[in-house]
Amino acid sequence: MKAEWFTRGRLEAQPKSPSNIVPAYQLDAVAVPSVRTRDDGLAADTAIEVAGVWKYYKIYDDFIAGPIKERLFPWRAAKYYKRFAAVQDVSFSVQRGQAVGILGPNGSGKTTLLKCIAGLLAIDRGGITVRGRVTTLLATGVGSHPEFSGRENIFFGGLTLGMRREEIQEKLESIIEFSELGDYIERPLRTYSAGMRARLLFSISMSVDPDILIVDEALSAGDSYFVRKCERRFREICASGATVLFVSHNTTQIEELCSHAIFMVDGKVVDQGRPIHINRVYYDWVFEKEKKEIHRQLDREPPDMSNPGGSGDVVLDRVTLHDHTGAVSVGFYAGEPMTIRLHYRCLNGPVQRVRVFCGILMRPAATFIGEMDSSFHCETVPGGEKETLVDLDNAGVIELRLDPLLLINNDYALWIKLYTKEDVIRELCDYRGVAPFFASRRFCTTNRGPVFWHPFTLSAAQATTEPEAPQVRAHEDAPENG
Repeated sequence: MKAEWFTRGRLEAQPKSPSNIVPAYQLDAVAVPSVRTRDDGLAADTAIEVAGVWKYYKIYDDFIAGPIKERLFPWRAAKYYKRFAAVQDVSFSVQRGQAVGILGPNGSGKTTLLKCIAGLLAIDRGGITVRGRVTTLLATGVGSHPEFSGRENIFFGGLTLGMRREEIQEKLESIIEFSELGDYIERPLRTYSAGMRARLLFSISMSVDPDILIVDEALSAGDSYFVRKCERRFREICASGATVLFVSHNTTQIEELCSHAIFMVDGKVVDQGRPIHINRVYYDWVFEKEKKEIHRQLDREPPDMSNPGGSGDVVLDRVTLHDHTGAVSVGFYAGEPMTIRLHYRCLNGPVQRVRVFCGILMRPAATFIGEMDSSFHCETVPGGEKETLVDLDNAGVIELRLDPLLLINNDYALWIKLYTKEDVIRELCDYRGVAPFFASRRFCTTNRGPVFWHPFTLSAAQATTEPEAPQVRAHEDAPENG
């Protein structure tokens, strides 16, 4: 059996590939599909089987001289590079007709794994078995040539994807119509804008009818209208019974399009199961990652508490944040309690009738987005606006409890002021940008944008009668005076 390869503008016959390697070619970082010999030992309903796969890369200390020295001195080659495991002992199977999503942060090995499955990369350990014709769509689209017209690139890209010339000719008009390029289809690709190129490459990619479709972020480029159009076509492919292996950072796409999901971190499979479960595992991981980042920032540049501002009669030794369990934390979920504790010292003796101001700053620009002031504040129980004053001893703790916390999906810090207000306002201390923290909605950690989540009640009532339209009386001109 021979497989056809498309290489640099010509068709060549290549011998059958070794086991575990799909014959394929990569042009401009784009995968080329090919046919793999069926494995009679594979279950009839299994399309892809990945068993204990490892993939290593060599990281050279000197990326120019290192490979040369490795060839010249093979007996001491290991001293010129370090091995990096991009994929580590990964195992899973994909059933025929199943859509499986792979989720994970950048650098977790998702794309490397897909290239191994597609046959673009040889694995170092383990085994991969694939049953069926594989088509791989990477984020950059299919093969293209800047001097070819859009029409010529349809043929070029279609051949790269493994389509026959007759098949491309049959689908030509529908591809052009899908791209909505009109007369621009006859112009060279180099004259296209980035959006026009995305339209053309997406249209070619979405015209395939594969047995197995491997997609790596191919729905993440282009304008929003065209991306939605491609998503509809992608849903049609999923519904057609094709086997789909899909990498995306979009948890909504994973949940809507896939029946099974895999979460990868640092080249390893952390968890796999139903998409809604894997999305929650992913959100929890992102939440912990955000907390670690804040800890790193605090270690690198702790808030300056040495300059209290105001009169300096009161100083804050530290400001701590506590979660619903009472533990000190820098990450909080909206809708759950957050407690702020101000550890203070009075330098000139106790101070009576002190008011507390706590502003919310959105990092990193320190944008002032909200405040709490004990001079006029509302508690969670009905009662309207009220005033609360505190008496400070020589040293102690002031506690503010936010129950529930309403902030969501962003990085924040606090602006703390203690002041008195008798005849005039007297600021005892003023600290800005202290106690950085991250707040998020649970299971929706990655969507940045709004910063406020307001509690509300919802009700619905059945209309009893249709409201009558207002009666409008025609204006009658006043009689003319004689």
